[in-house]
Amino acid sequence: MIKSVIINGNVMNYELERKRIRNINLRIRPDGSIYVSCPMRVTDAEVEKFILAKKDFILRALSTVNERHVNNPSPKVLKCGTIVKIEGRERTVNIVESVGNRVTLMDDVLLICTRNINDDDSVNRVYNKWRNEYIKEKILILCDEVCPFYMKLGARKPVAIKFRTMKSRWGSCNPSKGIITFNYNLIEVPPECVRYVVVHEFSHLLVPNHSDRFYRFVALLEPDWRERRRMLNGY
Repeated sequence: MIKSVIINGNVMNYELERKRIRNINLRIRPDGSIYVSCPMRVTDAEVEKFILAKKDFILRALSTVNERHVNNPSPKVLKCGTIVKIEGRERTVNIVESVGNRVTLMDDVLLICTRNINDDDSVNRVYNKWRNEYIKEKILILCDEVCPFYMKLGARKPVAIKFRTMKSRWGSCNPSKGIITFNYNLIEVPPECVRYVVVHEFSHLLVPNHSDRFYRFVALLEPDWRERRRMLNGY
């Protein structure tokens, strides 16, 4: 059950689960979401009081999460033997000299062909251009797949699908403007997680918050959304 609480003037959503336990427990997941479990008979008011008493801990933990996401996990300089993560798998970089620039994904190897194998900036530019185009194409295909489904439910077609590198979000949606933005770093996570992010953001065209109603729309196309979210927590 998704609930919300106001902390220092900001509305924060949290997932509440009632269980056969003796105490109220709170934790901050790696993705920055807040999870609370409590005994069956504890009221919502008691839970909110508990959360507010822990507000300093929550704010510190969320700050730590944001700082962790600021560090881009991708290596700054690519060399032969460098490990990069693509679609949830580690790939070993191999750089070879070539008359033209191209990148080929081959099982566990990422082959970068370039004219300037000794120019680190040039190698990185070739890789980053391929990297961004690769995930952009994958996501746009998914958008074309799920968009008609949401339009039938009453959502309007997005005005724009944008891409950029984000520090702490996999994606974002501005329902009022009809703009959905995806993180280029989604190339690092498994394809099933990428699809979950696409479904998640399109669901915001119908429900702007993370209420139970919102997740019911997510579940229509991603019934295993909880597992997908847990997988994303590891990246």
